Amino acid sequence: MRDKYRFPKTLNEQTRIFGLPLEEALTTLPIALIGMATSKPLIFLVIATLVWVSIRHVKKGKGSMWLYNVAYWYLPTTLFRGFFKRLPDSCYRHWLR
Repeated sequence: MRDKYRFPKTLNEQTRIFGLPLEEALTTLPIALIGMATSKPLIFLVIATLVWVSIRHVKKGKGSMWLYNVAYWYLPTTLFRGFFKRLPDSCYRHWLR
């Protein structure tokens, strides 16, 4: 009988695109693709590398979920309406003691 559950090899296994975590790939790959579509691929490759380094610097060993939480709490909710479908807007959340 086939297993109906899928277990990751490790607990912190995350989705990767071209070896990059999802949030790094979704920000750097479109910039690199725009550079390849235009006549200035080197400039856009440098910009994509700077974006990648800045994301890695912001995370500093923290996981992807930390970056998603920061985005949820501090950025406008219209940017992330597709990612956070089940959660209320961050302005309507309250800390309970």
